[in-house]
Order: sequence, then structure tokens, then C-alpha cells
Amino acid sequence: MKVLLIQPKDTFENYAPKRPLLAQAYLGAALEKANHEVKIADLRIKKVEKHFKNLLDEFNPDVICISLASLTLKHAFSIMEEAKSHNPKTIIIAGGPEVTTLSESILPKSNVDFVVKGDGDFVLTEFLDKFEKNKEWKNIPGLGYKEGGKITINEREIRDNIDDIPIPAWHLFDLSDYSRNIKKIQLPIMTARGCPHKCIFCTIPSIFVKYRSRSPKAVVDELEHIYKTLGVDNFQILDDNFGLLKDRVIEICNEIISRKLKIRWIVGQGLTANSVNREMMIKMKEAGCNMVSIGIENVHDDVLANIHKPSRIAKIEEAIKICKEAKIKVKGFFIIGLPGSTYQKEVDSIEFFKKTGIDMPRYSHAVPMPKTELYKWVQENAKPVMDIEKSHTEASQTLGTLKTTEEDAAGIVYETDDFTKEERMKAYKICTEEAEKWTLQNIFGKPLGYIAWRFSRISIIRYYGEKIVDRLGIF
Repeated sequence: MKVLLIQPKDTFENYAPKRPLLAQAYLGAALEKANHEVKIADLRIKKVEKHFKNLLDEFNPDVICISLASLTLKHAFSIMEEAKSHNPKTIIIAGGPEVTTLSESILPKSNVDFVVKGDGDFVLTEFLDKFEKNKEWKNIPGLGYKEGGKITINEREIRDNIDDIPIPAWHLFDLSDYSRNIKKIQLPIMTARGCPHKCIFCTIPSIFVKYRSRSPKAVVDELEHIYKTLGVDNFQILDDNFGLLKDRVIEICNEIISRKLKIRWIVGQGLTANSVNREMMIKMKEAGCNMVSIGIENVHDDVLANIHKPSRIAKIEEAIKICKEAKIKVKGFFIIGLPGSTYQKEVDSIEFFKKTGIDMPRYSHAVPMPKTELYKWVQENAKPVMDIEKSHTEASQTLGTLKTTEEDAAGIVYETDDFTKEERMKAYKICTEEAEKWTLQNIFGKPLGYIAWRFSRISIIRYYGEKIVDRLGIF
């Protein structure tokens, strides 16, 4: 069958697409292995979006698979309508995080024929194989379908052996769309799925359900294959909890070192402070790691306890210190507006990131996502600023890197008596400005960094400045 994988753009377009998406690359690889003809349309790329109708005409897919996330829904549904208008017989299958958590609200949409919950690289290939061969497919775990006005969504199955997933099909992308020099692209890799922690704002426990890891050999086989076939030596690990199994991390590093792979990599999503120790960080540095991202969220222990964060400030400070001693840069994530926080508690984080020497602080708004404990907490304890049920599809957690004014910040969903909407906006503006200034001064030095920050208030300079910093490979 001819299968078109589509990545819609999000409503706010706050970030320029720097790299192709791992989910589509995994799906593409699994589908090709099952002998389907596959194309990928990343509609975040302007020229791809512009020529989308031509692609429908030329490829005329039998099946279109669209990945749905909260902020891509509006665009995704318009794409589905366009695809059905082009060919009503085209089968449209929706997957992605929004489907996995809220499939019961997605499947009733008129242009959605099927939904896939959970690991699409397993479910989708099994479904298409049986569907194409007219075999019984209705009992496939994780599949949702409509029949005679009735909606059925099968319970998903958790596959433990994720080593079975083939190496991502990066050849299905035009990598030059992301950078003129493809060797500069920081290609994503995932060495494990899920996270056992239960932070109240996080959707990962409902998306992946349980933590599953790949073998160190499989991980480095993938790195080596990409390094040798594409010449790419720069990677971003997208695990939600990369350091959970320290011995496994050390094994991955030893495998990289023993194969003499001269690669650079960062931990782009999450490294829990509790998992940091000197042996692991020194080994990571030796294997090419130059930056890790730590979810700090807030600098007050009472707030961290409220959100069920496994780390406390003393441990977070220790983790940052260990990383810095190992010569590994630190990106720190902070979330404004979590339960128990106030304006002053948020502003305290500025002193914290300067004192601890975090290289790149990043701030976001707390947006209550469905199926999270934060969602329930907001319903019971906060005052809505916008419709809570729709907020996750309408509120941007950050300005991203392409916006500069507070009017662009559409992420304040709720307020409390001790932390009003106005205070949240003010805290976000102050913290993000100080974080950006601090980051640029870390890169260029204080005088030049300050000048760069002042000029970055201009949107066009900000846009190209981000590309320059990215190409320098500093972070």
C-alpha cells in the first residue's frame, strides 16, 4: 500500500523546525520493512506545505497517517478534510500523543477512519498487513474504528522488546530542509520509552504507561549506522528519563567509546537530578555528551513536593555541580504557575540559575493536560482564565524562540488567589528575559552577549540569530 505520513504544524509556530521528527522516521522504517511504499510530509516546512496538493496528486496515497499533538489539532483536521476532498477513498489513520490520551474524542471526527493508541510502529504495521490481506483486524490491541455508528477502541498492548523497532528511515526526509549542511543537524534518538515518575503535570505516564529500555548494543548500532551512512555526528537523546538505569547509560557510553565513534550528543529532554552521579557524568563526557537537560520546575521544596517531583533543591544543586565538574553544560527547565507557587517564588529562580551556573535556563507556563493530576487540581482549586477542557489545544506553554512580546504569550490557563494572571505574565516575562540574556552572555561574554540580547528583541534578527547559534553547535 502507498502510505503518506504527515506531521502537521502547530497553531503558534513558535519554533523553527531544526530536525526531522523521530516518530515519523520510526513509523516509516517499520512500514518499509513491511513492504509498503512510504512518503513523509513534514508540513512544518513551508515549501512542503506549499506543495502538499501536488504531493497528493502525484503520490495518491491509499493511507494517510497523521500524528496529533494538542497544538496541531486545528491544522491536522484541515489537512484531513483536504485529503478526503482529494480522494474520499483514502483511509485516514490518526495517532500520536493526543490520540493515545484522548482517542475517544478523536475517533468520532468525520474524517478520521481509524485511530492507533500507543506504539504505532507495532500497531499500524499489523493493521495494514491484515487490512490489505482481508484478514481479521478488529481485535488488534490499540486500534480504534467505527462500524455501523458504533465506536470501538481496543485496549492497547505494551510491547516490552523495543529493540525490534528498525533504525529510523531518515532517507524519507529531505534533510536539506532542516539545514543546508546535513552534518549540522542534531538528529534525535530515543534509547528508552516512558518514565516511572509521576510528576503531576506530565503526560508521559499515560502515553507510554511503563518504562521500557533498548539494549546498549541496539542504541549504538543506530548511532553508528547514521554516522557511517549520513556522516551526521551530532545527536539529541529524547528519552524522558535517560539516566534512570545508570549502569545501562555507562554501557551505552562504553559501547560508543569502544567503537571509536567520534560523535557529539546531548540529553535534550530529561535527566532527573536523582540519577546524576560523578561516574556516569564523567563517562558520558568521555563518550561525547556536551549538554544535559534537567527538569527543575521550581526552586522551592514545597512546590516540588506538591507536584510529586522526585528531586529536591539540594539534590538538584548537587546534580548541576557534578555536571559542571564533568565539563557538561546544563539546560534547566522551569515551569511557571505550578500548585503552591507565587510570583516571588518564580522570580527566585533567576538567582538560582545564576548561582548554580546553569548554562541555558528555559521557562514555560503550566498548562493542565488531560489525564494528568494537574488537570484535576486546576478544576478543583484554581480559577480558569480560559476553558480548561480546550486549553491544552489553545494555550502555548512558551513563546518559543521566534516570539518576543508578552502579548504573544497565550499560555496562562488559570490563576489562584495568591498568584494572579497578571503576576504570572509578569513573572514569565521577567524570567524569560533574564534567562535569554544570561544564555547569550554565557555564549558570547557579558558585553557582546548583552548587545546580542538587545538586538534579539527584533523578530527578524531573533530568527536568524537562532539559526546562527544553532549552527555554531554551542548547545
